[in-house]
Amino acid sequence: PDGANPRYRTASSLPRPMAAPAAAASAGRASCRARGMLRLLAATQLLGLAAALPMRPDVMLAGAALRLAAQAGPSWPGPLLESLSDQPPGSYFELLEPLVHAVGITYRSSSGPEFLPALANATIPGGSWERLPETEADSDRGGVHGRTFIDRSKKRIIIAFRGICVDDGHRQCQVDKCFLQSFQAFGVISNVAYHTNVSCDQFTKEFDYVHQADVYVRAVQATHPDYALFLTGHSLGGALAIVTAAAQPGVLKAVTFAPTAFAALLNGTLGLSPAAIAALPADDLIAVCDQYDCLINAVYVHSAREGSTTCLLEGLEEPWPCEESMQVKIDPNALKNTLICKGSTHDWRRYEKLLLARAPGGSAPQNIPSCSTANSVYQAAFLQELRRL
Repeated sequence: PDGANPRYRTASSLPRPMAAPAAAASAGRASCRARGMLRLLAATQLLGLAAALPMRPDVMLAGAALRLAAQAGPSWPGPLLESLSDQPPGSYFELLEPLVHAVGITYRSSSGPEFLPALANATIPGGSWERLPETEADSDRGGVHGRTFIDRSKKRIIIAFRGICVDDGHRQCQVDKCFLQSFQAFGVISNVAYHTNVSCDQFTKEFDYVHQADVYVRAVQATHPDYALFLTGHSLGGALAIVTAAAQPGVLKAVTFAPTAFAALLNGTLGLSPAAIAALPADDLIAVCDQYDCLINAVYVHSAREGSTTCLLEGLEEPWPCEESMQVKIDPNALKNTLICKGSTHDWRRYEKLLLARAPGGSAPQNIPSCSTANSVYQAAFLQELRRL
């Protein structure tokens, strides 16, 4: 919440996650820990494995030519889960540094309460990144906000989607919050978490965010068919990045940061069945987040990030009043503190520091995330099912 001055405690009892071997499967990356084993066993029972992805006609039409272009074109970035484990050394920052800068610039160069005039034309530092302003989305009335970054020397493009703004003095912030209410992005407390002082009924025709993001990305693909295209974003922007990539499985990849729960968009907007969601290439659809930030989401929306791999930053110095019980149950008496914890851990400025922090010596990342598809859904349900079996 605005004006919050959280106190910090050190979660010293939580061990820092170890980097996993490059060849390990996503669920196996957590198997060295008891909690990871429970997640893996229960996830196998609950989710199962789909033999093939039932493709809808529109997804099939999107696929053939673009998939061939993607296979023949540049392969940047490499295997995402290996890079997030910093295997080989240096690959973590090679992957994340441009993405983190892209998201930060998108927040601060887009219209709205966080706009900084000095960054209006900013681009990713280092290398040869440029902006493609003619492709970008930035309506001050609401809808998708995105920035496009191109590296012509390596034939690669990053599209970053902005998260919501919360200042009710801006129409676009009102529309953002009403859109999140429309698909219950925070479950039964969505109207509280995304409260606005205006009636959302006036904006119902403006909730086509997924369509806007899809049109944006396909327009860039059409004009740059031989470039490797990569999607990213934070919060709502992260959800849009993953859902847009999921519409073109095998073509697009996304690494996102604390994405809003997006299962309802995969099912309700894209029309994917549970089997189709389970069969998505989860290793190409990544959510990186503080363990409290993303696990609180899953308590209120049990299938929060199903279809993706969630990489948790654990063993961090967490804001007050975060407590472990918030990750596993709904406590109406602790709702205020839960929302304070969620808001404090979700702050983008905090993520910028955590994601780019370096270990003593300066070459390795300080915070290696622990990645698993089981982290994407409600964990307590796994444990209950395991006990029943």
